[in-house]
Amino acid sequence: MNYLVSFNIQNKDEEIKKENIQGKYKDNKLSFKYDNESIKLDILKDNIIMEKENNDSTLSFNFVLNKKTESSYLIKDLNLYIDTKVLTNKLLIEDNRIYIEYELYLQDEYSGNFIYEVNIKEV
Repeated sequence: MNYLVSFNIQNKDEEIKKENIQGKYKDNKLSFKYDNESIKLDILKDNIIMEKENNDSTLSFNFVLNKKTESSYLIKDLNLYIDTKVLTNKLLIEDNRIYIEYELYLQDEYSGNFIYEVNIKEV
């Protein structure tokens, strides 16, 4: 099914906000593209797996409430994998909304707090 996706990503330094992006949602899987990036969200009962890919990198996060999970970050040109972890502090999965607050760790070093919110609307 076709949907309109709006999302917001923010940390202490910046905020990215996009609205009314064409997306597809089927079998608890949401996918959409913006600014040469593809984003896929696999929405499970107690966690969300996010995959984000562009020409430069591939990122995969597994959000599980109150858990620090292994994730991956690949810089394609260098064929370099960076050890990445996320600690999910808040995870809300609603019918048309996903809200995630998480801490990002790169090579076990704290990198920052992030908020990721996605809203979907059937068209």
